[in-house]
Amino acid sequence: MSGVMSRFRPYFLSIALHVALVVVIAVLGVKNWRFEPEMPQVMAIEAVAVDAAELSRLTQDKSPRKSEPPPTPEPIVKPQPEPEPPKKSRPAEPAKRDREVQALKEAQVQAEKVKAEKAQLEEQTHRLKAELNAEERRRIEEARVRAEREASLQRALSEEIAATEAAEARRAAAARAASLSAQWAAAIQARVQRAWIRPASAQAGLDCRVAVTQAMGGTVIRVEVKECNGDEAVRQSLEAAVFRASPLPAPSEPSLFERNIELRFRPND
Repeated sequence: MSGVMSRFRPYFLSIALHVALVVVIAVLGVKNWRFEPEMPQVMAIEAVAVDAAELSRLTQDKSPRKSEPPPTPEPIVKPQPEPEPPKKSRPAEPAKRDREVQALKEAQVQAEKVKAEKAQLEEQTHRLKAELNAEERRRIEEARVRAEREASLQRALSEEIAATEAAEARRAAAARAASLSAQWAAAIQARVQRAWIRPASAQAGLDCRVAVTQAMGGTVIRVEVKECNGDEAVRQSLEAAVFRASPLPAPSEPSLFERNIELRFRPND
């Protein structure tokens, strides 16, 4: 066992030496790291001003003098650091003032820009309102014109329809009046033919136009044979027949009565 220990002793010693060296280096490093340099001490030196003549006299004086005890050194007093004066507010540096002035100018420019944008927005809003009002007025005017045009067309259509209906009514009334007048004339002609006494000179195909004036109620006042293809005997027989037929038959509607009428006498052969 001792042989083994003697064999490895150099190794143990080397390891122990290295460990001790590492410990010393670590301790020195920690001490240096914690070390704070002390303030340098100021030596207080006391001096006395001596005249040059007095110094020469003292130097030339060779008489022995009693040794004086050396002066007791005064204790060294460390100078106390003077308190720093309170810092006064220094004026703003030129660069800082320039930045502040530039920032103020930029703020003013931004305010002017915002003001201009607001004015532009208000102008656009006012213009849009004006355009909307103009568009609304235009639509109202177009609607009014369209309504008037439609009303005018409706009136024209109504008037045309009324005129057409009136014309149809007139035509219907005229046709009805013509029909009633024809019926009335046929009734008068039938009565005159019944009252006519045919003369011997009357030939077949007799055709005469007779003008008659009558009073209200059909009383015959005047008779005149205008055109007739018969002789004088035929004419006289026609006049006599009209008077004998008086009073003449009245029309079916009083409004169709006419004082002067014309008969076309064509007796049935």
